[in-house]
Amino acid sequence: MLVEFGGKKPRIHKTAFVHPTATVIGDVTIGAHSSVWPGAVVRADFESVRINRYTCIQDNAVVHSGDRYGETGKGPRYLPVEIGSYVVVGHNALIHGCTVEDNCIVGGGSIVFNGARVRNGSLVGLGAVVPHDVEVPPRTIVVGIPARPLRALTDEEFKSIRMQAENYAKLAKRYR
Repeated sequence: MLVEFGGKKPRIHKTAFVHPTATVIGDVTIGAHSSVWPGAVVRADFESVRINRYTCIQDNAVVHSGDRYGETGKGPRYLPVEIGSYVVVGHNALIHGCTVEDNCIVGGGSIVFNGARVRNGSLVGLGAVVPHDVEVPPRTIVVGIPARPLRALTDEEFKSIRMQAENYAKLAKRYR
C-alpha cells in the first residue's frame, strides 16, 4: 500500500516491486530493481527514506526515519534513512534514522539505530544491535548486542552480497 503523508507521495521506480501487503508512507524513494516484501513497513513521516538500486527489504522489516529528543532543548531532531545499492535488509530487521551504504547485509531481526552508519560491504549479523551513532567499518561482520566486530569479510563473502541482492531483484521481477 502506498500512502501519501504531508503532501508527499512515495516515488517507486517502474522496475521496483512493492508487495501488496507492504506499506510505504510519505517521502520515500525506491530505486530501480529494488523490492519491499510482505508485511514490511517503510515510513517517512519525520524525514525522508531513500532506498537505492537492487536493494531488498524483506518480510516484516521496518524502515523508519528517526527522531531524537533532548539534544538541543528545542524539541525533536529528525534523521533521514539512506540505504545504498545492493543491500539486503533481512526479515524483521529495524532500520531507524541511519545510513546503510552499498553492498551490505543487515541480518534478520537486527537493529541499526539513529545516527548509525553501516559502511560499504559490511554484514550486520542476525539479531545484532548497532546502537545510535556507531559506525560499522567497511567489509566487517558485526554480531551481538551491542554489535561488535567479529572479523573482516572474505572476498568471496563480499561478492556473495551482490549475488543475493541480484537474486532478489530477479524474484521481484517474477512477482511484478
